[in-house]
Amino acid sequence: MKKHSKLVSIITVCIIFGVIIGIQLNTIVGGDSAFLHKEIEIQELTELKKTTEDIKERITSFKNRVEELEKERADESVPLKKLKLTVDEYKSLAGYSAVSGPGIIIVLESNMETNIAEVMEGKRYLINLINELKIFGAEVLSINNYRVVGRTEVTLAGNHINVNGTSIAQPYIIQAIGDQDSFRRYIEHGTILFELMKLDGITSNIKFSDNVKIFPLSKEKPLEFLRVVDE
Repeated sequence: MKKHSKLVSIITVCIIFGVIIGIQLNTIVGGDSAFLHKEIEIQELTELKKTTEDIKERITSFKNRVEELEKERADESVPLKKLKLTVDEYKSLAGYSAVSGPGIIIVLESNMETNIAEVMEGKRYLINLINELKIFGAEVLSINNYRVVGRTEVTLAGNHINVNGTSIAQPYIIQAIGDQDSFRRYIEHGTILFELMKLDGITSNIKFSDNVKIFPLSKEKPLEFLRVVDE
């Protein structure tokens, strides 16, 4: 009986140890599996990020190459280059691009505490000045940094002057790009406009610059009724 009792005790202890060892093994295996799964996810994420960066670099490289090819085509193709120059010229004339060059800057204002807008518009001083500058070779003009183009309006609105629907106030700053020698002849011998303005209390400050900057149109009226006629 004693031997039988000991045997039962030994078997019981072995079973308990077996169960404990099994539980520990399951815990270790489960932990390693979770850790391994996490490692795989991190590795996949890292590889995915690297692939994304590689794709971005390739896209940027392709874009740069396309720009290079377009530039090469424009440089190699004389007709295409001429067409591009023509387009740029028309964009400048239409007022869609900023320009700079030699020219003249005229500042008109009054030293008196009076509003000179009515005089400027009533006697057409501003309009006449713009037209005379065009006659003497002005290629691009602006009034108070508002570009003057073929469809520009200069009108009196109440007690102020509007340029393209935007009100301006003195000093009126007229800038023109063109031949400076021609502008000098205009100022010295080609007009009495400044003398007439002086009689009305309007002073003029005139200077010449090798780098007159004129900004593009801030807004443009849409063309609703104009249609191109096929020749």
